[in-house]
Formats: sequence, structure tokens, C-alpha cells
Amino acid sequence: MTGSERVMVFGAGGFLGSRICALLAERGIEHRGFSRSSGDPHRQLDLTEAHHYALDTQLGMYKPTVIVNAAAATQGDIAALTRGNVVAVHALLESVRHYATNARFIQIGSAAEYGGAPRGTSQDENADLRPGAAYGITKLAGSELVLRAQRNGADAVVLRSFNISGPGSPASTLLGRVVRQLGTTETLQLGSLDAWRDYVDVRDVADAVVAVATAEDRLPAVLNVGSGRAALARDVVSRLVELSGTSAKVVEGDAHAGHAGSSAVDVPWQQADTTLIQKHLGWSPAIALDQSLKDTWASRG
Repeated sequence: MTGSERVMVFGAGGFLGSRICALLAERGIEHRGFSRSSGDPHRQLDLTEAHHYALDTQLGMYKPTVIVNAAAATQGDIAALTRGNVVAVHALLESVRHYATNARFIQIGSAAEYGGAPRGTSQDENADLRPGAAYGITKLAGSELVLRAQRNGADAVVLRSFNISGPGSPASTLLGRVVRQLGTTETLQLGSLDAWRDYVDVRDVADAVVAVATAEDRLPAVLNVGSGRAALARDVVSRLVELSGTSAKVVEGDAHAGHAGSSAVDVPWQQADTTLIQKHLGWSPAIALDQSLKDTWASRG
């Protein structure tokens, strides 16, 4: 860390982006957040719709040393996912190429880019890329744009986060849907819970982002961020129900409307290999899944 970082965070109003901004503030790192929605403390800027002059002006005036793209589309049809996960990345990279040439670019990727793996195995950064649904396909396309820039000399890193959980989990996530239904209904209507996923707390992911933002050395082009341990979604949901103190019954059926992620059938198993990020940054998750679930329930609102 040089002590002179100026970090721009796109998607600052979102689940992960807000945590990144909070951690930057806590550590006294200068930053500026941008969000699709208006309102303090972030500035409004939609990467998919803003005129390139608006984006160029922001980068040219602020002169960031680090740019974090935590903006993404997680729901909607293929057009919406393409705009949010591909077009937005292209727009940002174009402005960076002209107005923030020396800035480190951090793209928040997704384990959905990998798709599934044989049960019991861990996926490292060289794992096959076989996304199982539209969300993963469009996230992979966005990451490939960043990796192309990296191969052409940009200081760019794709952080492939596995299933982000924790306090404030949005309705687009499994845990967010469960929390919102608990206490309001006696029956939880969910999709199949046969999937094994690597859940990592949003606070740990934010910590990894800041570690990349403040690292002095050039880093590998792709780094996994996960817990390194898969958990059965059914067990995770059961634990949340237990923590709620309710007697809610879980009914498994079709995925919720607008679901763009991979089903348990398409991607039955995912588990991160985090050897590389531990080697280069000394990062490892600090918050166990059970504590994350406790905090998720305690912070419901």
C-alpha cells in the first residue's frame, strides 16, 4: 500500500459494493462510489446508459489509481444480463484506456463462469470455463474483456467470487429470498436445494478486494475468492430456518421467476481452490459459514 490510493467503486450501492466502500472508509482510503440509483453518499452513473463523455469526465477529474467494478446484472433476460455484465464492462474499459491508463482495474467476476466440477474437487483459476446459464455466460464475457486488456498491458485482475453470503443478502440470492420469506409465511417456496456451493461472506470478499487494491506488486490475472469448502444448499437453508426460531416448512420446486443462475442439475458442485490468493496476498476468509448465517438473520430488516 502506498498511502496515496484513490479508488473508484462502480456498483457502490449494491450488496458487495457498499461493503467495499465501508471498508475503504474504515481504513482511511480515499474513494468515490458510483451507483445506478441516486442518493448520498454515492454519485449516480449507470454504466449501461451513461454517455461516454460523462464517464470520461469522472475518470479524468478524479484520476483514480484503482477502479473496482462491482456493478453487475444478476436477474433478467439475456439482453439485460448482456447490458449489465458485458456492455458495462466494455464502456468502463474504454474510458480507463484513455483516462486512467495506469490505474489498477479490478473486475468482480463469478464462480458461475466456471460452471460445475466433479463432486469433491476444488476449482482453481485454470479450471475449465463451462458456465451453465445466462448469468455465468455473460459474466465470463465481461471477464474475458478484462483479461484481453490485461494481456495488452493493463494492470487488471479478475476476482472470481464464489457464492457471496452474509448480512444484507439481496433477494436475488438464495439466502436473501429465505430471509425475506421467514416470518411472513409458513411455507418457503424454493427451487431445488441439491446444489453444493462454496459460500463466502460479503465482508471477506470486500477484504479481498481491498487487499488487491492496495497490493504493490503486479498480481495474477485471475484470483479465486471463496471459503474453500462446499456446503449443501439444503443444509444452509435448514440452518437459517433453525436460527429464525420459526417452524417454516421448506418446499422445493421450480426456480424463482427471473432466476438467471445455474440450477442444481446443471451445476451440482462448486468449491473454490484459494491457494493462489493466499500465496500472493496472504488472504483467507475470516468468517465461518455458521457465523455468517447468524449475522445474516440478525441483520434482517
